Amino acid sequence: MTPSIVIKNISEIATPTSGVKRGTELSELSVAHGISIYIKDGLIRAIGNYNTLKDSINGNPQVIDGKGKTVIPGFVDSHTHLVFAGTRENEFGKRIRGATYREIADSGGGIKKTVEDTRNASKDELVENASVYLDKALQNGTTTMEVKTGYGLDLETELKMLDVIDELNKIQPVELIPTFLGAHAVPANISKSDYVTEVLEMLPSIAGRAKYCDVFCEEGYFSVEDSRKILEKAKEFGMKSRIHVNQFTDNGGVKLGVDTGACSVDHLEVVSDEDIKLLSNSKTAATLLPGVSFFLNYGYPPARKIIDSGCITVIATDFNPGSCMCISMQMVMSIACTQMHMTPEESLNASTVNAAHSLELENVGSLEPGMQADLLIMDVPNYQVIPYFFGTNHVETVIKKGQIAWTRN
Repeated sequence: MTPSIVIKNISEIATPTSGVKRGTELSELSVAHGISIYIKDGLIRAIGNYNTLKDSINGNPQVIDGKGKTVIPGFVDSHTHLVFAGTRENEFGKRIRGATYREIADSGGGIKKTVEDTRNASKDELVENASVYLDKALQNGTTTMEVKTGYGLDLETELKMLDVIDELNKIQPVELIPTFLGAHAVPANISKSDYVTEVLEMLPSIAGRAKYCDVFCEEGYFSVEDSRKILEKAKEFGMKSRIHVNQFTDNGGVKLGVDTGACSVDHLEVVSDEDIKLLSNSKTAATLLPGVSFFLNYGYPPARKIIDSGCITVIATDFNPGSCMCISMQMVMSIACTQMHMTPEESLNASTVNAAHSLELENVGSLEPGMQADLLIMDVPNYQVIPYFFGTNHVETVIKKGQIAWTRN
């Protein structure tokens, strides 16, 4: 039986209310002081003054003192490339010396280097490697994470990556949502048109293994026409869409996402006012990845314009070995605030309730009775300190599905 927990006398609880947030709603949080949370059987049962809720408490729950602490929902990291072998720190140095992302890719580095390493790694090696990164993510407060394939570019390795995600879901507490990204790049010694055909032929074997299908819709990778063909076919096999769009060029990918009912279009460093208007009138989330712009040292998405236009705005890490070797949502919140002019409230909503919405998860992302008990006890007096005091981990305890998943010794 899952133990029950009471967190007493919390200095501050800061949470979104449930439901997607747009425009000015993204600045709204429910903030309360000096109250308690009762957790039982994996769910939040009550929130309020301890003297009021103590009559609803059964048995002998574990009691945690929340004095001086802030409690927020667990982070939902809705865009990652967690499963890979090898690292690419040598490319980091090349970029500092002036090489571009495309130049590195054209010289045999980039995605293709990680594909080679991942193909050569065993399933056990990939599980071990990803487990190390997942443990760091958990310690930094991530309780739910989307994970893409895409470092296989052949059916055997793409399925191996999905096997790794399945195994990780069994052996550790972070809830993982699998996405098929077979159209991440074009492998060597095959034409793009032939590889698009191969991706289409992979879909029957992928069906039932991945919740979403993603495509890197970008100049030099997959065109809007290629992407549409793959996403529409994936839909026939029950997979909804998430799309990498407008990272380097504005090529019509946003309209494709809206037209195909994508749950999210991700990147948007280069996005027009027309595309922002399309998104603002749609149910498709705009997922921004500020860590990528920070790491690659190029332009940030126009977050203020995206938010103020009423788009469903999300932030995520895009953790991967090439363009964002960062797995801390706390750091991403800080970058979003300092570089994209998001407020602390907006960054918290965008990394919890809106991120959960983009993954079609209705039971996480906010702290309310009846919601899954995914929450963080932060060693700060209020939520604004989280992005303000950057470069350090403020998490003291992580609770996932009502159980303590990690706590600082």
